[in-house]
Amino acid sequence: MPHLFHLWLAALDETVPAAETRTYWNGKGDPTPVLDAALLRADYLYVGAWTEEHEPDEPQSGRCPARRIFDWLFWRGTIDRYCVPVLDDHLAEDLLRCFEARPDDLPAPPTAAMDQLRAFLDGHREWGLLPEERPPEHPDKTPAQEGTQ
Repeated sequence: MPHLFHLWLAALDETVPAAETRTYWNGKGDPTPVLDAALLRADYLYVGAWTEEHEPDEPQSGRCPARRIFDWLFWRGTIDRYCVPVLDDHLAEDLLRCFEARPDDLPAPPTAAMDQLRAFLDGHREWGLLPEERPPEHPDKTPAQEGTQ
């Protein structure tokens, strides 16, 4: 059975220090207390999943919507400088375009509906946006609530 990679969008309504952002994107184990606290308070949307067969041959060419969105956020968060991409109109349009089905897409696990993604993006303008494998354990939310915020 192939490994399934999940994508949740985490919308952060607070600033994360540059050093913690660098640690996040580099996947290092250094402490990130501000980011960890922000992720606990973040709003989340489940976007979808992919397997290794959906991996791109070229950057930003993943073969399913969730993979393309992950790639785009990674690119925006690491090129020029490490940052938490801020969700402005331009980024929202880019992510919606990445989410659209393409003729060469492979079958993938179910994803969020386009209107769910659009509503989430519209409701979080000017917030930071990070890709997450899954939301952190959240003491005041049940699993059913995590898919909505």
